[in-house]
Formats: sequence, C-alpha cells, structure tokens
Amino acid sequence: MIFAKSSHNQSGTVRGVMSCCECRQREDAARGSILYSILNRGAQCPRGHLETTAQQLCSCACKRKLVLIRAPGLVFKAASEVLVKTFRFVKNVPCFRGLPTEDQLRLVRNSWAPLLVLGMVQDSVDFDTVETQQPSLLHSILTHNKERQQRTPAETQDPGVPVGDAEGIKMFLVRCRGLRISVKEYAFLKGAILFTPEVMDLECRDYIQALHREAERALYEHVRTDHRGNKTGRFGRLRSVLNTLRCLDPEAVAGLFFRPVTGTGSVEEHVLAMFYER
Repeated sequence: MIFAKSSHNQSGTVRGVMSCCECRQREDAARGSILYSILNRGAQCPRGHLETTAQQLCSCACKRKLVLIRAPGLVFKAASEVLVKTFRFVKNVPCFRGLPTEDQLRLVRNSWAPLLVLGMVQDSVDFDTVETQQPSLLHSILTHNKERQQRTPAETQDPGVPVGDAEGIKMFLVRCRGLRISVKEYAFLKGAILFTPEVMDLECRDYIQALHREAERALYEHVRTDHRGNKTGRFGRLRSVLNTLRCLDPEAVAGLFFRPVTGTGSVEEHVLAMFYER
C-alpha cells in the first residue's frame, strides 16, 4: 500500500494472515498432485527454509492483483495538463527561480508525483481502474523464456500497479476534496512539498530548509486567520495531507497515470519535458 494508516493495521494484518492460511491450504492440497512431485523432484530443503519461502510467496501473492486506468489516454492527457499547470506555478515562484538549475531539477524530480496528485485534487481529476488479466503461475513458469524472447521492448514490463496503490490514491483524492482546500492553502501545500531539504546533493540545502519552514509557517498563519474557531483541527488535517503526499510511491503514480501510454520509456524524461514547456 502506498499509505500507512494505523487504523487499518489490524485489519490489514488479519487479511494477510487469512491470505497466507488460504495459500497454505492450497499448497497442502497440491502436495499430493503429480505436477507438484515433478516440479519439486530433487528439491530437498530444510523445513524452516520452506516455511520462510512460503511466507514470502504468500506476501507476493497478496500484491499480485494489478489494475490499469480504464481510459488511459484521457487520464494521461488530464494528468499531463495538471502537471504542466503545476510547473508553471512552480516556475513563477521567485525563490525557486533563484535556485541553481541543478537544485531546481533535483527538487522537481523529487516532488513531481505528490505535486501531480495534489493538482488532481485541485482540478477535480478522477479515474477508474480495471483489473488486468495475469497469467497463472504455471503458465509463467513454462513460457517464461520463450515469451521474453518474443516480446518487444514496450512489452517487457508487466502492466498495471497493485490494486492497493490505486485505491489508496482514489481514497486520498476523495478525502482531500472533502476538506474544501482553498487556493491559498493549495499554494502553501505545494511550496512545502516542493522545497524538501532532504533531497540528496542539494547545493543550497540550508536555504531550501528555510523555504520549507516558511511555507509551513505561512500555511499555519493562514489557517489561524481564516479558521479561528477550528485552527488546530484544520491545520492538523492539512498536515496530514502533507504527510500522506510525502509517502506517495512515485513508481506507483508513474505506473498508474503515465506508463500505460509511454510504455517502458522514461517517465522522468516526460516529466522534465513538461517542466521545460513554456
């Protein structure tokens, strides 16, 4: 999952245990089959090692369900437009323009995914997904080498992202829209996301740290002024939005909104092309 929510930890653990139990039952039933005997002939492993491997396989099986955008072309276009619009905002921030070019690029590479998702909230961009058809484990084993030789470069990567990642983003969009975030709040949130001092190899790290603090302070001052009766609760919810955005997996965002169209081409190149677009 992209988002770590403490309230869901227990239910997630229960689901994981149930999945592992189901896998173990299917494994026990398969042990008596001829196919199982053939595939495991000569494989002598300690029981502890087998149990560890089975747990790892169960964990992987729980994440094997993948989804794709239902209308990838339309969503790709909408997401690209959101990112172009966001980058125009970023490039109009004087403090950002004053940074060395390399620092600008490092910040953009680090923040494009959360900025995109926040921009999708602001522009009311939504999406639907459809489950991809995954081949069976036996089919993958028996045809692995042959299919790899026949695939074109655009087909070498399995399509889709884990369903939990996609559902996490959808739930986040719904939750943020319920907050009715104002234009000024969006601006301060984008600044706090953009100016991340933890990015590696920054030349102006101290200055960027100061900009990050200033963005969060400006957000707090705005909330204190406009939400006098509920300033603590409002600021806490907006901080929660920031924390969730920082936990986003850029690979999941890229796989969901861009790779269905770009294929194995570099998503980073596509992002930087939009950044340089005037």
